[in-house]
Amino acid sequence: MKLRYIGILFLLFFLSDLTGFSQSVSTIKKDKEKIEKEIAYLNKLLEEAKNNKSVSVERLNIIQQKIAQSKVLIQSLQQEVRYLENQISRNENHISQLMTDRESMLSMYSKLIYGLWKKRNKTDKLMFIFASSDFNQAYNRYKYFEQIQSYSKRQLALIGQMNDSLNVKNAELKEYMVLKNAALRDIDVQNRDLVSQQESENKLIAELQKKEKQIVKKLQAEAKNRERLEKELNKLIASQAKKSGGTSSKYKLTPEEKLLSDDFSKNRGKLPWPVTQGIISEKFGVNPHPVYKRVLMSNDGINITTSKNSEVRAVFNGVVSDIALMPGINNAVIVRHGNYLTVYTNLVYVSVKKGEKVTTKQTIGKVAYDNEKGSVLGFQVWNNLEKQNPELWLAK
Repeated sequence: MKLRYIGILFLLFFLSDLTGFSQSVSTIKKDKEKIEKEIAYLNKLLEEAKNNKSVSVERLNIIQQKIAQSKVLIQSLQQEVRYLENQISRNENHISQLMTDRESMLSMYSKLIYGLWKKRNKTDKLMFIFASSDFNQAYNRYKYFEQIQSYSKRQLALIGQMNDSLNVKNAELKEYMVLKNAALRDIDVQNRDLVSQQESENKLIAELQKKEKQIVKKLQAEAKNRERLEKELNKLIASQAKKSGGTSSKYKLTPEEKLLSDDFSKNRGKLPWPVTQGIISEKFGVNPHPVYKRVLMSNDGINITTSKNSEVRAVFNGVVSDIALMPGINNAVIVRHGNYLTVYTNLVYVSVKKGEKVTTKQTIGKVAYDNEKGSVLGFQVWNNLEKQNPELWLAK
């Protein structure tokens, strides 16, 4: 009975080990696919940027993000290789243990068969039973032969289970090796691509450094446009707050607006992106320029680089509180969500009107396209007059 339980435990252990392997590989694969999808989108943006003859900071941003994602992908692949190497080692140990146990079982079984063979003349089954002095002795002798036969069958079954387990483990070992070799090839390809991207980055930085005066002048003009937008938004928020019956810094909510405001607040970190696909090319707050480190740019929101002709959508239910056309930022749409406002800038086309109610993911316009910058959406989140970091509000 003991050997039987050992065989069952072995089988359960190997099945659970295989399940764990499948789950771990599946997790690594999902992470890898997500990164590969992001890299594919960055490649698409780079192709669009290559069509422009001018050397742009936006293209540099895309390359730098691709380099960062490529490094993450390589780390993921290296993690996969380490995991597979560990599985291969464990698998080899399991195979060695199985072979040892199988040899032990075969040895015991062969000894049993040999012993019975040596005693075959003395222990003829029928003669041995009929030679009994009484019925009880005959019954016990009969049960003895039955137990020997049953034990032999169990031993054969356990040996068969061991052989099956060995076949499974050998098949797993081959699978691990195939996956490991594939991951190593992917690492080699990604490393070569990474070197190529870093060379492109260095080349682009060198070209941008030659245009320092021209670029710094444009950055100064952009900074003034951002300051002008900030002033206009402060005026608008204060004006709307007073009209609502509140103070200049706090909007007075109706019961319906209070519910909307609470719902918006509960969705922090869950809001959909204002475009279906994009990358954050400039973060919230003060950011050093990627080439001229001494030049600092202040951003009241985030910049999202997206594909050409991308549609802009509302990130939550609300009301369009204003639409403005300003030099340097094209159209700006402001949507109120109770105490909160979301601001969408650099729209070439607006499909909503002031006072119109909008729903989550409803299209409100289209991102403008610039031959130098590409398609870049400015996105801001305000709580009354307090600027929020939009990155913390959007879903990951």
